[in-house]
Amino acid sequence: MAKQQDTLSEIGLELCNNLGFNPTSSSTKPLYVANGIFRSCTGIECRVDDIHEWVLSERRSKATFSEEVLEKYQDAIYKSGEDPAEDLKEMRFYLEKVFNPDSTVFPSVAHSVMNIPSKWLIRSKVLSEADIGEFLRDILYTPIEGKASPAIAVIKVALMNDDDDLTRLIKPLIVRKPEDERIKRNEPEHTDVSWNAAKQTIRRGFDCLARNCEEYSKQKGGNSLLVLRRIVSFSIFAIFYYLEDINRVRFGGERIPLLLDSGQSLGAVERASEACFVACKKSVEAYTTAFVCEWLKDSGVIRDYSSQSAYEEYIVKGLSLTQQQEAKGVRSTILQHIRANCQAGDSPLLATAKALQFSLYTYKYPNTTPSDFCNVLGTKAGLVSSGGRYKRFLINRFLLETIVLSVIDVDSLIDGIELCELGTALRESYCVVIGTDPDIDYALMDSYGIADATPEDLRSELPENAKEIANMLISMGLAKRYADGVTLIGWEV
Repeated sequence: MAKQQDTLSEIGLELCNNLGFNPTSSSTKPLYVANGIFRSCTGIECRVDDIHEWVLSERRSKATFSEEVLEKYQDAIYKSGEDPAEDLKEMRFYLEKVFNPDSTVFPSVAHSVMNIPSKWLIRSKVLSEADIGEFLRDILYTPIEGKASPAIAVIKVALMNDDDDLTRLIKPLIVRKPEDERIKRNEPEHTDVSWNAAKQTIRRGFDCLARNCEEYSKQKGGNSLLVLRRIVSFSIFAIFYYLEDINRVRFGGERIPLLLDSGQSLGAVERASEACFVACKKSVEAYTTAFVCEWLKDSGVIRDYSSQSAYEEYIVKGLSLTQQQEAKGVRSTILQHIRANCQAGDSPLLATAKALQFSLYTYKYPNTTPSDFCNVLGTKAGLVSSGGRYKRFLINRFLLETIVLSVIDVDSLIDGIELCELGTALRESYCVVIGTDPDIDYALMDSYGIADATPEDLRSELPENAKEIANMLISMGLAKRYADGVTLIGWEV
């Protein structure tokens, strides 16, 4: 007999299926996202057990001793010096530094993902990928004007290059086995997806980024490692954007401004950016509540949608809970929340949805809720950092440059655009605010109630923030400030 699923698990599963990925893990890191999207877009899976054995240095528990490695891989090793085993031990230590930057290599190869400079390090699926690779693959493969995203070809070309500095470090291991023994090739599976405005924005960003990567390679020479890093960086930003924007797209919520803080101790900008990040987490919470409302109506478990007693009857008689949940008093907690929410003025439907959302976050996902996943993604992408009291959009230079390359087309980057044009493009694409248009940006923040909640003078600090954002781009060679004070964004300005 199949085990009956409790109601909170059922709602959580349907919530994740509806989103297209699983925003409930604190262990999702850039390398997991990389493995997911690279495998999903290429169909390649490699055996990496021998490379894993080398990368897991001897200082780690359960690692293979270097003396054993010397004997096992003597066909790939040239021995020299007085103590080859000690030399190998030191080499494995540095290999771990190179191929385990995210601390995603464990004693068990089944749960390990290594740095992926080329196709040889793409492995089979691991749980911490959270289905993000498949979600993005479906967006990239969806035909627009009859064509898939150019990002797919860019990813494949970059991964096929195995002459980069990192792959060469492990080439002696790779060539020990014929390619058909090491690589398993599957045809990339693409499923039809329900399209929405957020997915359209992500797709447009990937397409623009891919074309800019191609043009950059033509001008400066190919750099496959840089291309792959950009793809992964933008992938994580894209998931963050989708998660905070889906409530607007699906249920008509407000669009949240994302104020990027330049990190120059501008008090008003810091406070406003903190408020923006909190609003993102609340947006995910609102989406979860709206989804539960929809689930309650679609599942047909309520006999009278306008009756509070009908909802309470369902909680008492129809709600399925685990023994552990029953022991914790989850049922009575939900009933108390329904009554309190109704007294506060909520409809019985909304009151019950809020109560179930609270229980879902508290008892089903106590460690990482879908709202907390914003923090997981934002921090690991370089989009969110504390830099003080609370988390805010304190973006790093690489992600900033990558986002710029996802909104400005090739021709504009060659000719150059003014800083205010970049601000408009960021605001229109992702509702990202940097302060280039103080009146417009302030009005946007004010419409969401963020400007009023900022004690300092936000309007006067926005232009200074934009100037410092421009300085970040100048330091990366993507912008130039002229004597008349005009800042142009582009490659050849």
